[in-house]
Amino acid sequence: GDLSDSQIDSAFGGGCGGFAKVKLARHRLTGTEVVVKVVAKRVWTLPFLCEPELMASLDHPNVIQLFQVIETNRYLYIVMEHAGGGHLRSLVPEPGGLPEEEARRLFREIAGAMRYCHEKGIVHLDLKPENVVLDARGQAKLIDFGLSTRFSPGEKLSRFWGTLLYSAPEVARREDYEGPPADVWSLGVVLYFMLTGSRAFLANTAREVRRRVTEGAYELPPHLSQGAQSLIREMLTVDLAQRPTLEQVLGHPWLSQGCRYSAHLEPV
Repeated sequence: GDLSDSQIDSAFGGGCGGFAKVKLARHRLTGTEVVVKVVAKRVWTLPFLCEPELMASLDHPNVIQLFQVIETNRYLYIVMEHAGGGHLRSLVPEPGGLPEEEARRLFREIAGAMRYCHEKGIVHLDLKPENVVLDARGQAKLIDFGLSTRFSPGEKLSRFWGTLLYSAPEVARREDYEGPPADVWSLGVVLYFMLTGSRAFLANTAREVRRRVTEGAYELPPHLSQGAQSLIREMLTVDLAQRPTLEQVLGHPWLSQGCRYSAHLEPV
């Protein structure tokens, strides 16, 4: 049967409560340092309760690993790998950004992980620097699949959660949208942040942010290489028909620089 919440607290060395909290803990049964995401079971949290099922179907070196799911009457405890290298947001100098070589390596890992998710029929829908962490070896790991969902090719979605600064124009306009192109746009905004240390569509009000996003109104710093500017422009294309797939993104010449293997193949 279900363990009690006090038993869970004892096993992981800490209590928790509220809607969704993330705690760093040491699993006393194995001695392993883990991250425990705690989701309170409420009517409005029902969509988030699918996160473990989605994560369980993913096995990729750049996606955070699910270890265990424990359910009580009141909470869902999602026990995951602790990467330990910090969030991408805190590692990018603001302003200024990362050197292109470092940004290229990390973005290749992030985009590769997201392509894998799309191939598995899963869209993330909340891609932003806060949802990428690094492990001790400096490898990027996608985290937080709380807003993610399964999709079929061509299927339209109508959930408008996420972060406006990273939302695709069709999402910002509250139109039904396809998940994969929305993820591609969000990754384009992430790449812009990685290379500049600033937000492409930042403004003083949410209304102005929404206007800039829907119009695709942003400025590229002149210090960026032509290749980097080209990739950002392609990903931040308002016209859905012209926006690239992640397969096309990974084949972009800028991402292939310094790459020991074809951008279309996983490393062996």
